[in-house]
Amino acid sequence: MIRHLLKLVWRRKRANGLLIAEILFSFFVVFAVITMATSMIIRWNKPLGFDYQNVWRASISFPPETEEQTNDSRRPTMAAMVRELQSQPQVEAVAATGGPPYSTSTWTTDMTVNGHTIDVNVDSVSDGFAKVLHVPILRGRWFTTDDDAAGNEHVIIDADIANSLFGTLDVIGKTLQPDKDTSYQIVGVIAPFRKHGELSQDHENMMFHRISLTQKQGRVGRDLIFRVRPGTPADFEETIIKRLHGIAPDYPVRIQHMDQMRELLNKVYIAPAVIGGIIASFLITMVALGLSGVLWQTVTRRTREIGLRRALGATGGEVNGQILIEVALLSTLAVVVGLIVVAQLPLLGIFRFVSVPAFSIGLAGALATIYGLTLLCGVYPSWLAGRVQPAQALHYE
Repeated sequence: MIRHLLKLVWRRKRANGLLIAEILFSFFVVFAVITMATSMIIRWNKPLGFDYQNVWRASISFPPETEEQTNDSRRPTMAAMVRELQSQPQVEAVAATGGPPYSTSTWTTDMTVNGHTIDVNVDSVSDGFAKVLHVPILRGRWFTTDDDAAGNEHVIIDADIANSLFGTLDVIGKTLQPDKDTSYQIVGVIAPFRKHGELSQDHENMMFHRISLTQKQGRVGRDLIFRVRPGTPADFEETIIKRLHGIAPDYPVRIQHMDQMRELLNKVYIAPAVIGGIIASFLITMVALGLSGVLWQTVTRRTREIGLRRALGATGGEVNGQILIEVALLSTLAVVVGLIVVAQLPLLGIFRFVSVPAFSIGLAGALATIYGLTLLCGVYPSWLAGRVQPAQALHYE
């Protein structure tokens, strides 16, 4: 029977070809949307590696300068601002940073150990950073003032870097050497740090350099983060701005709550999924309407064929099943092509962006959606075909 149905599909190859193309395109869109949504859900449930609640950010608008001028001129100003914030009873901890969590600033580099290279996100932070964000330290320690006298520059890495470059080895005290003129000594390992939030990609690979506010060490950014006590009123922002403006009257200061930064950045990540979902919904609706119309038209044109089959003893249920099997066959032809294309994605490095479970769920969801949609669209036309009587074939003009 399948061979017979394949012949029927081939004889109407022009119309069926368009249907197969529509189903194939819908398969790709549905697969992409479900995979993206599943990946986001999986990422959302993973630990961040820090606590953003009750953390505020103060951005200081320093004038553009060269890197050397930046570090020399900003260091005393930032040190004075840190002391001022620490003097406030509403503030629990303060730190300077080059790019706080949920910000769009990014500093990336390559790191190679024993021939294995990974992309690393880098930030420069002061000693109070771990206390402000409640960063869990797995091994070693966080930065202290004792690091001012260190020979090699000390760094802290997250567990993703440690596992990627060193496996199960104890990395405390080991040296990273990105090039022949630079070397860093690892003094601490923290939990995987997802700087860009709940929807960021897996393995952000964070490495932290130390900012000293008393010695010429580290790149001084333009951001301060500080943890306020629970229940601190919003008008405390005005007090902070006045205090910091008194230290550096020429530099405007902007205060942001990290939970608001989180909400804004997550919207940026969610927007493509929402847009993709809307496009997929419209596309599936168009395919459903087109498929239903084409099948209905096909049944009408095949009245003589269906009536003849009924005259030869076929029941209405058998005719009904034939139409549904033809629809499933068209879907299968489209899905086979789609599976061949999707199967190439792992070879192209898709698992750097989505996990294996998300990929698998996206594939299964796309298959279920396409087959469910096409069979649903074939229900009414197949029902019409099952009601055709042999006498109708005799009167067909």
